[in-house]
Amino acid sequence: MLIRQASAADNLKLLDFQAQRAMQGGLPMRFDRGPDYFALHHCHAADHRTWMAEGEGGELKGIASLVVREGYLQERIQPVAYLGDLRLVPDRRLSKSWMAEVKVRLAALADETGVQHAYCCVIRSNRLAAHSLLGGRRANPLMLSHWRGYSNVAVYGQRGWGSAPRTVENVRIVQAQPRHADALRAFLDRESAGQPFGSVFSEAQFSRRLETWPDFGIESFLLAVDAQDNLLGCVAPWDAGRIKRVVLEKLPLSHQALRLAFNACAPALGRPAIAAPGEALQDIYLTHLQVRERNPQIFAALLDVAWARLRGWYALMQLCLYDNDPLWTAMNRYRSVSVPMDLYTAPCVSSAPALALDAGRIPGFEIYLV
Repeated sequence: MLIRQASAADNLKLLDFQAQRAMQGGLPMRFDRGPDYFALHHCHAADHRTWMAEGEGGELKGIASLVVREGYLQERIQPVAYLGDLRLVPDRRLSKSWMAEVKVRLAALADETGVQHAYCCVIRSNRLAAHSLLGGRRANPLMLSHWRGYSNVAVYGQRGWGSAPRTVENVRIVQAQPRHADALRAFLDRESAGQPFGSVFSEAQFSRRLETWPDFGIESFLLAVDAQDNLLGCVAPWDAGRIKRVVLEKLPLSHQALRLAFNACAPALGRPAIAAPGEALQDIYLTHLQVRERNPQIFAALLDVAWARLRGWYALMQLCLYDNDPLWTAMNRYRSVSVPMDLYTAPCVSSAPALALDAGRIPGFEIYLV
């Protein structure tokens, strides 16, 4: 087996491999990252690397990616890494070699960039991935530590008919304008600083997002502001379809029945249909979701305005909510399907300082960049 770093010349090979390797679980899914496999990583950070495991005939057998950026961790800014796109053909000997290689790459990354800690996510019901990463005779080869559970929530409908958006006294929901940019950046950075692995929203990094992400800009943001125009919360709906699409390979019978029933009513409701298995979902992400003190009333107001704007264009509105997250209470108005996930942290080297992550603090994690 040959393990090497991927280049732009490997783009089609990587896309084809991902298309054939769905993530298993209750809802087997894959990401269609065409036309450019590397585009999503580039949205995450400028520093990203992907490794490939190839057989003797050049066939691709496994991939893994590392994205390096600045993050808030242990009360300071330091380089952190996201470990993603872990895909491997079923092979016990290959799995052993691959995990050993990932450890070597993490250690090399630490030497090169100073990264001490990485994080990753796993579908909770994906037993194969959990066994590969945590179980078996090579128990926990990457020394992963469970960080926090969360759910990828896909909203497809609203309970009730014609409900007016929920409001909060002396709070307005407005669309961001260029004049809001400085205050918005400062708000995002302040909130992110209190979240382990939170992104650093420096002027340069915020400008980079606005310029690099396709179909995204300052006007993408919805802001919750008080009577003095102080920011209380924000969210930025983002259609990542130009660089990433979610494809469900198979639906349980209950979900398939729900899809058929929804699609029968969709034209009368002015809603797009939910895609069939094997087709890309017509969805949009609620990105940059930050609410001061995790106030569910502020979140409800933002959520309702976002839904009113998006419901006629997208079948699903996707967001991330954590286990025991106060924001869950705002979801009682909506019908949704959730995929439980888990976040893990990993030391890049055995000498990395121990992480003591407060279980009550919201992670600095962005599902739309996974």
